[in-house]
Amino acid sequence: MNITRRQLLKGGIAAGIGLALPLKFGVRKAQAFYQTPASPGIPLFGTALRGVGPGGIPVALPNSTPAPVTGVTHYLIRAVQYQDQIVPTSSGLGPTTLWGYNPTIGLGGNTTPTHLGGIIVAQKGQPIQITMHNRLFVQKHILPVDTTIPGADQGVNRIAVHFHGGLVPWISDGGPFDWFDPDGIHGLSFLNNQVLNPNNPPGAADYYYPMNQSARFGWYHDHAFGNTRINAYAGLASAILIRDKFEESLISKGLPNYIERVGNEIPLVFQDKIFVGSNIGVADPLWSQINLQSVTKNPGSLWYAHTYDPSRWSLEDGGLPLPEPSVIPEFFGDTMLVNGTTFPEVTVEARRYRLRLLNACNARFLNLQLYVGSGTPNGITLDSNGNPTNTAFVNAATGGKFWLQIGTEGGFLSKPVKVPSDVPFFINDPSFVAGNNPSLDPSKVNKSLLVAPAERPDIIVDFSGYAEKSIILYNDAPAPFPSGDDINDYFPGLNVVSNPVNGATTPGFGPNTRVLMRFNVVAKKSPDDLPLNIDIDTDLTPGIDPWLAPWGVTTPPPLTPRFLTLNEYSDEYGRLIQILGNAEKPFGSPYDGAAYYMKYGIPPANSITAVGETQENVKNGDVEVWEIYNTTADVHPMHFHLVNVQVINRQVFDPGSFPYVVSGPVIPPASNEVGWKETVPMYPGTVTRVIMQFNVPQIVTASGSVIPTPPSPRTGGSEYVWHCHILEHEEHDMMHALVVTGNKLYFPFVSKP
Repeated sequence: MNITRRQLLKGGIAAGIGLALPLKFGVRKAQAFYQTPASPGIPLFGTALRGVGPGGIPVALPNSTPAPVTGVTHYLIRAVQYQDQIVPTSSGLGPTTLWGYNPTIGLGGNTTPTHLGGIIVAQKGQPIQITMHNRLFVQKHILPVDTTIPGADQGVNRIAVHFHGGLVPWISDGGPFDWFDPDGIHGLSFLNNQVLNPNNPPGAADYYYPMNQSARFGWYHDHAFGNTRINAYAGLASAILIRDKFEESLISKGLPNYIERVGNEIPLVFQDKIFVGSNIGVADPLWSQINLQSVTKNPGSLWYAHTYDPSRWSLEDGGLPLPEPSVIPEFFGDTMLVNGTTFPEVTVEARRYRLRLLNACNARFLNLQLYVGSGTPNGITLDSNGNPTNTAFVNAATGGKFWLQIGTEGGFLSKPVKVPSDVPFFINDPSFVAGNNPSLDPSKVNKSLLVAPAERPDIIVDFSGYAEKSIILYNDAPAPFPSGDDINDYFPGLNVVSNPVNGATTPGFGPNTRVLMRFNVVAKKSPDDLPLNIDIDTDLTPGIDPWLAPWGVTTPPPLTPRFLTLNEYSDEYGRLIQILGNAEKPFGSPYDGAAYYMKYGIPPANSITAVGETQENVKNGDVEVWEIYNTTADVHPMHFHLVNVQVINRQVFDPGSFPYVVSGPVIPPASNEVGWKETVPMYPGTVTRVIMQFNVPQIVTASGSVIPTPPSPRTGGSEYVWHCHILEHEEHDMMHALVVTGNKLYFPFVSKP
């Protein structure tokens, strides 16, 4: 009889806080989401990697006239439904129905709706304003909607545009209560038009982005309350590249030139999906009964899980009957997309490139490795342990088997770092793997370039020496992360007993979540690259925002830390659910005060009680240290709106007892975390300490005047959120308000580089 890792930890916490949570033994393995086969056989390397601009992913250009009210650079973009052929036609699958952002003016005249379209290239210090038109004139979603979770019963075609990583005024943050629909109905916190564009028609909203932040790869995506996970999965996401003078100065030191200058910079956006096949009526009979648009049930359409499967996830006794469709704890696809198409390939020269990576998966982590193609249909050959036998790639930019990472989602690192590019994922702690250790020291995780959902590494790779060879981008991160389940790990012939889909998959075809894409290397053309004068000793701090604590320090300033927790419980249906807590409610509380969570106590047993929402109230200008205790078995990529943070340290603790007591040595941040972050992985049984300063940006017109921003009518301040960026966790329900009030203060410990 086995017990899942998640259940073991949950039981330990319950014992520690005096609750009686029943453990469920003998949990069965589930097959692929809608049984064998999963996505139809899609060939590897059957699509060309989409570039950016004309003929590729559309780049938005501004209007010739300035924005209303502010007079700054103005963009007109529409949220639309469209179809795009993102799988090879040789698969027999038709186009995929998607939702996405469509610019009204595109670079080179390209305004064809395309997956991930609407990329914006901006300059530091030059604010922009977007007028977003919601053109989703539909009565049904293209994916299943569970109206039992908070917010999801308010309409299927609501959107909220969040500039992820943007330091913006709260009315332009695009938080969950900032949603609006095509008819002009909007959420409780929607003041966009009142301040920025009073003459907007119904179904439009304006967003002001100051761009007062260093060069980085940002993105914007949907954040509508109750529907974020399915709206983003449906395609409502694109990129915002911010340029500045420091980044420009690095080009003379060998940094590949910008993509908009036809330089060797390549954005790579990763997603995992599942596609509807021609056998959907047999494989998933319920799919035809769900209240969806009929066009989205055709082969090639997106499929998303709609049934809470107790053989896959914990289900507590005593709950209400499960709804159909139902939200799930996390979603893992079986087919990898890069830049919007499945398993693509791209031709590169034997020279230096800058790769701008974004993990845009709902829940899947990536452990990215590079190997020389084996010449087999899969490009990768695995040994009996499931590890590649391929020759490891040697990066000419490092002289070894390393990525050269120069930045994170928060801009440049303080110094570039070498990150292994040939290390399979492995937890070097047998007690944790066996399920006997409720805490995981991240320094005991062997890995390559680990990228959590929403993280965005900035990488230099040099393919010199590999002309006429192919290089495979490979991933083996377990899902859920870090313990994993073989049922979410797809590769032909791998673990066929625990994942029967793999036993039925033809080599060279999907489902496959390990092979992402292929680089086909050809001989270098003239001119030569400039000498690379960027290495692990290069000081990049002049190009990043001033620090709050010296880079790499593991002792925070003498501030009283804010106590916060990450927790799991069950909802009124008995479904596994993730929630946040703080010092007032250390074991968690729901985002919506109307939501109910099962509390197993004595007396009464199996009672359902409501607890109020936690809300973090902070003062504008204040600096705080947050200590975030993860009591769950998952690694949670926690994302902070409004602020970037510095990771100070981590330390393990025993989540089976309360108050929590840390033990063992202080764990310094990983070398590629020594820079600003806004999405931070938080490990099981580990407290993560971060420092941040709350500075609410102002709306400044082109003439330099400041436009006052009223407080949120919902929370009474500048309203933001902090949440897990596993989208299913965020929405159900690991996301709470971060409200800023008061006048700006000044912190004496703030240092300038």
